Amino acid sequence: MSGFRWFSAAMLTCLAGITYFAWAQTPPPPAAPEPTNPKLANLPANEWVVLHQQTPTDKVRFKRQLHGGSCFDTKRCRIILFGSDTHDQDWANSPLIFDVVTGTWSQVYPNDDKSTYRTTPEGLPVAGVNGDHPWTSHTFGAVVYDPERDEMVVACWDEHMDPNGKFSKALKDVWPNVKIKPNWTFNLATEKWAPLAGEPQSFFPYACTYDSDRKVIVGYGKDGIWELGGPDRTWTRADPKRLTKFHNNLVYDSVNKAIVVYGAAQGSDEVIVYRPATKEHRKMPTPGVRPPKDEHVPMCFDPIAARTVIMADRGGIAYRPKDGKAETWLYDLAKDEWTQVPGAGFTFGCGMNYNMHYDPRHKVCLLVTEELSKPGWPVTVYAMRLDVSKIEKP
Repeated sequence: MSGFRWFSAAMLTCLAGITYFAWAQTPPPPAAPEPTNPKLANLPANEWVVLHQQTPTDKVRFKRQLHGGSCFDTKRCRIILFGSDTHDQDWANSPLIFDVVTGTWSQVYPNDDKSTYRTTPEGLPVAGVNGDHPWTSHTFGAVVYDPERDEMVVACWDEHMDPNGKFSKALKDVWPNVKIKPNWTFNLATEKWAPLAGEPQSFFPYACTYDSDRKVIVGYGKDGIWELGGPDRTWTRADPKRLTKFHNNLVYDSVNKAIVVYGAAQGSDEVIVYRPATKEHRKMPTPGVRPPKDEHVPMCFDPIAARTVIMADRGGIAYRPKDGKAETWLYDLAKDEWTQVPGAGFTFGCGMNYNMHYDPRHKVCLLVTEELSKPGWPVTVYAMRLDVSKIEKP
């Protein structure tokens, strides 16, 4: 009997072990699918479709700021606009957020009155009753989302706010107290602002983008190419050369592992490429057809199409074009080749616009714009699903 008891106990122990092993190896239940916007489920290929247009009954209404920038919050599927035309005419200093899933705009806090603009004892310019917001500012293309830190980085100091210039006089009593020209970070989880701890770099009036492979922010400015990353969270210069003028825009081509730069003041149709791995930095020869020369163009990268997407205005370069039209063009870095998307454009120009982004959840390009030639035309969010296989070359 003792042997039988020992055998029974051993069997029970073995069965318990097998049961535990099977339980331990059971895969966890699949995560719930991320919510999506049904309007984006079956878009026609290669056409801009209205996703949302502001109406008088919307809770949040605003005038798009041409000198402002934006980024895309990939974690929550949202476009975030930040920046102002300033020039003592606009004091918008609150992020404006478009939730792609719900198709609605929201504003983080009411814009602060200019009477709250001041500096801390250390010389940091702050706004708001509690002094915890940044000043209103031109931001151009220097607004970037960092998914590793879940924050928006604004790497631009608005020199136009200087009362010694011709664009602004309202802060003449405050400006002399500014000792720090900060880069600001906005935490998306807490919705709190904080100045970047390291030495700031301003990309006024240039642009930045996010390198998703190396997890660094790349800025292309007047002093060359800079990168923000690493545990010290400091800017380092990667290349002192600058091969284009201001009013550029740039994206990270994650397929070809390169920074693609396009547009420049007074118009340009040249592509500048920087490959971090090899330090190659040059103007591309780009034989064949090119988009119309332009500046401050809307720009994003579609990883499925493996193309950089831009909206180029034809019919004159201006902040607020009175005529002309916007055209959609695709740049294939591997072939150094441009292709226009037939029929994917507008009967009006986009003007100065840094508000185009790729939405990886819905796999579409998104653009925030309006018909600038018509005062009061409502801000509109457009979406386009690219399919390069359906684009016929001339």
